[in-house]
Amino acid sequence: MSVFSDLLSEYITMKDVGVYPLSQFCGLDRSSMYKIINGKRKPAGEDVVRKMAQFMQLTPQEKIDFMNAFYIARMGAEVYYRRKSVGELIETFSCREGKKEYIFHEAEIAKLELNGGSGEIPFRGAVHVRHAILQLFFGEAVKEDGKISVLVQPDFDFAMELLQVFGEQNPNLTIQHLFCMNNNEKMVSMRKNYNLSCLQKILPICACGCDYRAWYYYDNVAARLNEFRLFPYLILTEHCALAFSADYQNAILFREETTLRMMREMFEGYLKQSEPLFERLDTVQSQLGYTETLIRHFVASDSPRYFFQRMPCLSGLLTAEMLERHLVKEMPGREQMIRAVAQYAKVMQTQVLDKKTTMFFSEDGIKSFLETGRVGEYPKECYSPLDFDERIALIRRFLALRDRANLRMIRETKERAEHALNISVNANEGYLLFQTRTERLIYLSIREPSVLTAFYDYLESMRPEELCTEEEMLERVEAILHEFVACHSREGSI
Repeated sequence: MSVFSDLLSEYITMKDVGVYPLSQFCGLDRSSMYKIINGKRKPAGEDVVRKMAQFMQLTPQEKIDFMNAFYIARMGAEVYYRRKSVGELIETFSCREGKKEYIFHEAEIAKLELNGGSGEIPFRGAVHVRHAILQLFFGEAVKEDGKISVLVQPDFDFAMELLQVFGEQNPNLTIQHLFCMNNNEKMVSMRKNYNLSCLQKILPICACGCDYRAWYYYDNVAARLNEFRLFPYLILTEHCALAFSADYQNAILFREETTLRMMREMFEGYLKQSEPLFERLDTVQSQLGYTETLIRHFVASDSPRYFFQRMPCLSGLLTAEMLERHLVKEMPGREQMIRAVAQYAKVMQTQVLDKKTTMFFSEDGIKSFLETGRVGEYPKECYSPLDFDERIALIRRFLALRDRANLRMIRETKERAEHALNISVNANEGYLLFQTRTERLIYLSIREPSVLTAFYDYLESMRPEELCTEEEMLERVEAILHEFVACHSREGSI
């Protein structure tokens, strides 16, 4: 029996469904239906499963559970939950600004006076431990050059959300984060991919604008968290070290300088034995250099390549004339940037845009580009918005690429294109691109193999129902262009 056959049997019994009429409705013989019910055969496809759901008159939630059970049976639980985790990460990324912000009362926080004295202070109970963590973070966040080093798992929501909030308040804050990545994929009982859930917790801090760096090491997380360890987690600041238990119920604060020096040396030693989770590229020059190198690697590889962007990938269509017209005149290295972007566009058009390349985009991304005249891959401060005619021409040129590359329009989603996560990957490497809350662009080179594989597999396996057909795509984009031109005519100019 499988998850799907178990649930199918349950629904048949619960709703008093006859097997023979169910078989007839689904276009199957009774023998085949019994084999599906008994878990000896999988349904031929989604259409059969949807017919089953329709005949059994499942509620919306029951239908969702039923389809999910089918996907688990078809692709395996590990693959299903990994893909589900990637989808959730992408869909919720733009909601990172909706995190609850904590209200900080400086006078109340100062009551603990953790930075004074040299003795140890024990804390018992989650409330007191969290209060201590709050003060330690606060004490560094108010400094012009504050630095926080943390050895804690990303699923400790309290600490991660605090780091995000303080990072937003102080862009000069430095955060060093060391954590364990799972080396055992069999964590499906948690109904999530652990490594991807870590990334989901980390990205909001990357996007908050401070200097956040993450390192990882491998272990069996499930076994590690179940071990008897007194104080496996640690927070280090200039004057304090807080060691606390895995359940966040007990902690000891150390303030003696000799002890602090030893802990700092140990933490730095751990970093040297770990791997950086990503390479952060937050200057235009480093971004251009990296993307050029990555594209050349894409070309050299036989692997399919995927560009997932809410806003169409238009940078490869920019002309030297457009760059000359719109790049800020006073920008340092302006001529070098024009040459670099032009070279990138040339490589994209002559070597990358082929049937190995798939470009995902959204309807909202088309609208956003037409409304703003902004190309999502470059910082806003570097250039002025494209003109009306240029916007139309770029979208037309983008649509024309469908004869050379694979264009796929994502069915409408809730998130806005300018706040979404962009992904560029092949089987060997890739990067993430997004805006900080101050609209600064951040490129993160994906270093960890399981995360890279997860993104690649997700984009490679996107289901047809998640995407528009080519006819739908052309019809929708033409309608958007028509409305944009009509609006322009009514308003006179952009």
